[in-house]
This record gives sequence, structure tokens and C-alpha cells, in this order.
Amino acid sequence: MINYGEIEEKWQKAWAEARLFESDINGNKPFMVTAAFPYPNAPQHIGHLRTYGTADALARYKRMLGYNVLYPMAFHATGTPILAFAKRIKNNDKDLVHELGDLFHVPSQDIAKMTDPLFIANYFITELERGMRYAGYSIDWRRKFVSIEPRFSKFVEWQFGILNKKGYLKKGKHPVGWCTNENNAVGMHDTKKDVEPEIGKVIVIRFRVESLGAYALCATFRPETIHGVTNVFINRKARYVICRLGNDESLYSSSVALSIISSL
Repeated sequence: MINYGEIEEKWQKAWAEARLFESDINGNKPFMVTAAFPYPNAPQHIGHLRTYGTADALARYKRMLGYNVLYPMAFHATGTPILAFAKRIKNNDKDLVHELGDLFHVPSQDIAKMTDPLFIANYFITELERGMRYAGYSIDWRRKFVSIEPRFSKFVEWQFGILNKKGYLKKGKHPVGWCTNENNAVGMHDTKKDVEPEIGKVIVIRFRVESLGAYALCATFRPETIHGVTNVFINRKARYVICRLGNDESLYSSSVALSIISSL
């Protein structure tokens, strides 16, 4: 019976001793292979194997063509997902604790330490690298870095400086998912179960209220039905105010709604 584990171990050891994947400047034509950095807030899965296996196949193919190939690896620890992960552990989220312990076999003593975001990042970075080495990827591990390291932050600042200088960056407004609990913008990877935040477009229509000398602001998701409006509902428990605008117009709406409008 063929022992594939022994074969893998033998040749991976030989590759490491020969330093086959360590790329330095030489006379060959250079070629760099990279892929999106993995986010270290969970163990790796089959999707990682597909992503980095594809990059590895390209790196090996280019080496066979005589290129001096650089295949580095990095880990994307920036952002809120790890912070949210740490908060869930701190709050003893039973679903997450069960997932880590029973499904991913993370030791309980390590789960207890995952109230620290940096511990989470380092734990899964180690796990991801170990898996990549087992997979036999032809990565130059001397070129490893993490996105929260100061040198990478400076690199990103430099990139944005160049793009801004060339006029490729534009400032503007666009809708974002917002977490009222954390008071920050969120994307799909910031949410539990990686759910894309739903962004609804609300249209505000003004109705002239002659007795008040102001426009009442009414929100709707279906502005095309405005011609069929027969009545308007208000919240009897809300506090309504009149807001004077600089153009001599007055708006009549709830204080909460006006505070949101004034912040835009």
C-alpha cells in the first residue's frame, strides 16, 4: 500500500532543505504570484485550498518556464471581524464556543484567551501557515507579513498617496451598512454568518401643511405610489419639531428624523 503521507513528508522536507522556493534577485525574468490574503479569524477550509492552490500551480508553472518566481504570503488581520469575534467570546457566545471546540477542536484554554483580538489573529495565522505548509505550497516564507504591521500600513499610505496625487481618488458619499451596537460601518465579513448587510433606499416626500407654514416630511419605500395616497400616519409617541432652513423653508418632522438628516 502506498503511504502518501510519507511521500509528502519526504519531498516537502527535500524542498525545504534545498530552499527551492526562496526567491532572490538573479538573471532570470522576474514573475510575482499573489492572491487575496486569508483573514485569520477561523480555521482554513477547502476554499483556501482552491484559492492558494491555484496560485501555487501558476507559480510552479512559471518556474518550469525559467522565470524567477516570487510567491509570498500575508495575512489580513485589519478590520472589525476579529474585534467582533473577541467580543462574542467575552460575552460567552455559546454558538461560537461550540463551533470552535466541537467542530474545529480548538483547546478550551485557547478559546478562553480569545477575548484578546491579537491572540485570535496569531492563533489562526499559525494554523493557516501550518496548513499551507502541509499542502506543499511553493511559498517563500521569508516574505511573510501581517496587514497590521507598521511597515504594511505605511505601504498602504504610500499607495493611496500616489493614487491621490495622480487624481484617481475621489471623495463622495455612498450608502454603507451600519451597526448601531458598535457605531461603525460593517460589510459582509463583519457580520455573524457572513451575511451581506441590506441597504434600503428610503424616499422622503414633503407635504405642505398650510396651518403650520411648513412641510411635513414623510418617508416611503414606494414613491411611485404617491398619487394614490389617502392618508399619512404619524407616531403619537414621537416628539415633533419645526426646523427652519436657511432658504426660509420650514420642515415639520420628528426630532429623531431631523437629527439624522442634519448629519448627512
